[in-house]
Amino acid sequence: METTDSVRKAARVLKKSRPQVIVTEFNFQSDFRDRTSSLETLMAVVQRMPETRVIVFYEQEYLHQFERVAARFPIHAALPFPIEQADLEAALQRLVSDE
Repeated sequence: METTDSVRKAARVLKKSRPQVIVTEFNFQSDFRDRTSSLETLMAVVQRMPETRVIVFYEQEYLHQFERVAARFPIHAALPFPIEQADLEAALQRLVSDE
């Protein structure tokens, strides 16, 4: 398991490896001209990896912006902050049962 703290690093890692699961966070950034979040950059790489599942954490106040991204990219589960352990465990369990 590898942890990265930037989208660029994550994209580089993804090009070298094929993780089963990616857990990431949607951070709405209104100052971007052509996108709403760096999550879109990451998802552009992930969409070419159909076997990789993505779990996204998001702030409830940005749900509307997140839904626009989720409509364009394959997201296995989306969990609002604060993250409940039971919800995350359920999302991971669905991954196991989907295989």
